[in-house]
Amino acid sequence: MAFAGATKNYAAAYQTNDTRIAFALEDQYGIIPTGAYQMARFTGESFRQQFQRNRPEEIDDIPEAAQAVTTQVSVSGSLSGALSWGTYDDLLAAVMGGDWADDGLTNGRLVKCWTIIERLGDSWIIRNGGFIRQAQLNFSQGGFAQVSFDMAFKGEKRQGASPASSLIAAPTGDVINTVKGFGGLTIGGVAPEGCVRSFQLSLQRNGADTDYGMGHADACGIRPGELLATGSLEIFFRNYELYDRFVDGQQGAITATVRDGLNQGYDLTFLNASLQNPQINAGGKNQSVIARFDLEGNPQPGGGTFSIRRFKPETPPKA
Repeated sequence: MAFAGATKNYAAAYQTNDTRIAFALEDQYGIIPTGAYQMARFTGESFRQQFQRNRPEEIDDIPEAAQAVTTQVSVSGSLSGALSWGTYDDLLAAVMGGDWADDGLTNGRLVKCWTIIERLGDSWIIRNGGFIRQAQLNFSQGGFAQVSFDMAFKGEKRQGASPASSLIAAPTGDVINTVKGFGGLTIGGVAPEGCVRSFQLSLQRNGADTDYGMGHADACGIRPGELLATGSLEIFFRNYELYDRFVDGQQGAITATVRDGLNQGYDLTFLNASLQNPQINAGGKNQSVIARFDLEGNPQPGGGTFSIRRFKPETPPKA
């Protein structure tokens, strides 16, 4: 007997592998762009819409709760991914409040809002007025570079067609791993003794939030807040160099370098940071002592808290 074609109706639900996410910069807050959208690479997302429901506390002789009403709608969540060169440059610039210039990015005053579209099954979920409240980058021994962006939106709706006129293909570079891809760490321009076990970075819009008014349940606008750069470092404890730096209250540049197999990567720099809250403990028998420090980013005189430099091999000259 000949068998041809595929089995229908085999899936219990829409499949995550069919999901597509893309984003576009909004010219005006909350106005959904109709031009080209940039496709995103991602490992997961946690976006959700929530209604705040309240009930009037009227005093009466009926022993039941009053009818609830929607007083506020919030849409928020995170987009997570594996860091690769060029993949999240636009979103990193957004949380930094700056633009890339000569492959460099330093925190600035720009406010950037996004519409993110997501294809789930036979519909597109449109989330507009998106603002990045925090970006986190994590590098741990034996793993790959992880990135996540926490976002809040003005609203969300479902529609059958994409608002995008076209979709720009996502970058295809290799994911940065922490074996060959960790290019080292310098503190005050000097590489400390001992192997680094982990480096974590958080770029937060401190004080950022959404504002609400009467007449509608979605947000009126956002407060962009200010950049707050923090992080943490774990390193094998070989001497008291970093501990003494903490005790002396020294501040200076702290830079981590990461790259992919083609030597494309980033220098991630706290421009004026200090080491805080050391944890240096003998945790148990037959163990190496690990030193853990919090990283406190502070502005340089005249401004500037964090910078990113992207690099790639120079193109060989044409013959």
